[in-house]
Amino acid sequence: MAGVTAQGATFTFNGVAATITGMSIETPIAEIADMTGINDPAGATVMVPTGAISPGKINVEYVHAAGGIDPQAALGARGTLYLGSPGYSVSRNVILESASTEVRMGDVVRGSIRFVMTDYYGS
Repeated sequence: MAGVTAQGATFTFNGVAATITGMSIETPIAEIADMTGINDPAGATVMVPTGAISPGKINVEYVHAAGGIDPQAALGARGTLYLGSPGYSVSRNVILESASTEVRMGDVVRGSIRFVMTDYYGS
């Protein structure tokens, strides 16, 4: 079965690019309210969709390039996230929610960055 591979994948956010080592996308979530009333039978739970949708999130693990980026300096920034690999690409309007950097002796500097999607409108 043929498919798209993530080999050679990169991301670009607000003009800064890096090589992706892993990625996950959390789809938007429908918000649900508990509308169980006092007159409902004991043990009953009445859940109702509110119609609101919470935003999805994109988690990217990457390798810092020489000269690197400091994503923590851009926390809260809004911009376009471009994810691409041979044969596949996607772009989304996002807000940089969080970032972390991992440094181990004798290894490349790695980072993890989390974006909140701002352009999901439901269907």
